[in-house]
Amino acid sequence: MGSKKVVKKEISSPIYENAIDSLRIGMEFFLKEDGYSSRKHAILTVFHAIELLLKERLAQTNPILIYKSIDAKITDDAMTVGVREALTRLENLGLGIPAEERKTIENIQRVRNRIEHHRYDHNEKEDGAVIAASLKFILFFVEFVFERKLDGVIDAKLLRDINHRVFEYNESYNLAEHRLNQWAKKEWPDWKAEEDDIPVEFSGTLRCPECRQEWLVMGYHDKPVCFWCNTSIDARCCEDCGDVFIVGEGCDCGKYKKPDDGRMQALLDQRRGEAIRLREERTKRPGKAGAASDDSP
Repeated sequence: MGSKKVVKKEISSPIYENAIDSLRIGMEFFLKEDGYSSRKHAILTVFHAIELLLKERLAQTNPILIYKSIDAKITDDAMTVGVREALTRLENLGLGIPAEERKTIENIQRVRNRIEHHRYDHNEKEDGAVIAASLKFILFFVEFVFERKLDGVIDAKLLRDINHRVFEYNESYNLAEHRLNQWAKKEWPDWKAEEDDIPVEFSGTLRCPECRQEWLVMGYHDKPVCFWCNTSIDARCCEDCGDVFIVGEGCDCGKYKKPDDGRMQALLDQRRGEAIRLREERTKRPGKAGAASDDSP
């Protein structure tokens, strides 16, 4: 990844050690249970590991490059770059991340941002694929960019589990690619895969709202088809924000909203009933009969 190699250092930097620790903690969360809280914190922490590894790549070029403003005085409290800025700086340095790996980073960042700023849509299928793809990126980045090994740094049993999940992800990836190619050959018989990655007429795949992988094809079947899920998906693409979402759910920009299932109205009715009950109780107290309270809700 990237045309230039970094100089291998025998002593790990604090940023690198922090990244590997986040990887370890993230996987411990992920393997703990299939629950809402453990999976949510796994995604946040594995994303943090990726963010730190990108900063380490910048720091090995020049330590000042991890800071947002390289012209201001650097202090312990100086702001550092985020993932998008780090990717841009690496690109400008000729150390850019390949497109497929960049999609992986953007995918887990999208899920992380939703958790940080809105909510966590707990989905076992999506969580597993997002984490596995991220682990694949981390393993290759550590081994082929930093020229390091995780043996002895991460518990052997945990490392075996990481490798196993990456292996399963690769198997699923290859199977999805085979399905897509077989369909494309039937759709465009003159397409030669050895000359073009995809048929010229093909508009490309989109991110599936079920598995969050880039294998959804829209506009060629009765319903959109995900070649990763290997099934049709009742999905739609928002014309304004470009978000692909499940029909009946909402899109990112809010143009399409999830229908109210009645729970919000029930909650409002409950609170209104409680307010009326409290008001009636206050008017029945001694000295308050027949008088309205000034602090009525």
